[in-house]
Amino acid sequence: THWPGLCIAPGFVDLHIHYPQTDVIGSPAEGLLPWLEHYTFPQEKRFSDPEHAASVASFFCDELLRHGVTTALCFATAHPASVDALMQAAQQRRMRLIGGKVLQDRFSPPGLQDESTEKSLIQTEDLIRRWHGVDRLAYAITPRFAPTSSPAQLHGAGELAKAYPEVWIQSHVAENVDEIRWVHELFPQARSYLDVYDQAGLLRERAVYAHGIYLDDTDRARMRESGAAVAVSPTSNLFLGSGFFDYAAADRT
Repeated sequence: THWPGLCIAPGFVDLHIHYPQTDVIGSPAEGLLPWLEHYTFPQEKRFSDPEHAASVASFFCDELLRHGVTTALCFATAHPASVDALMQAAQQRRMRLIGGKVLQDRFSPPGLQDESTEKSLIQTEDLIRRWHGVDRLAYAITPRFAPTSSPAQLHGAGELAKAYPEVWIQSHVAENVDEIRWVHELFPQARSYLDVYDQAGLLRERAVYAHGIYLDDTDRARMRESGAAVAVSPTSNLFLGSGFFDYAAADRT
């Protein structure tokens, strides 16, 4: 087959993306936490409706493919139906997609906060059994970020990660200075933001943490030792004024 003027290349891989944020891309805010409050959380509430979730998931997957992305590690919302919609859309398109229900059992608005810690973990395990390893799909245990998960939920997620070592883990770490200050207030026993996840049993191979702007050498060494990785998000980091990822320090350690 001759394809004049075109280049055939391997599909792109996106290691960190939120499909429910498709309709709020480019929304302005003073920083990460106000952006979540004013745009992301209200938008994600809408994904309790399976029809809305299916519509966005279909458009999202088509847009990934239109831009050459054939593999993605993706956040859904706190609603299990949002995961089903995403997985079904990806399965229909034969995509390699890894996704998960967001775990957030505190500091979240009604309609988005998990009804109970125990139920959120049961839902996660049900979704693992339903989707992990089906065709080209895989599951990721997905605490939103440390502040919106109670210690019990984080440790429960760690127990699931131990019980299902083949699944992925995804969350956020050290993205924003206000966020880091909040983490230190909530988890004073932890050495660092990353250490919160480490203490919960959430650092291992196939654990991917987004941003990682403000990691120190000890954090980076621990990630290397555990096999965990950082997904750098330069567009988001610049748009929200979060900062710059230290590539030189990452290479050094």
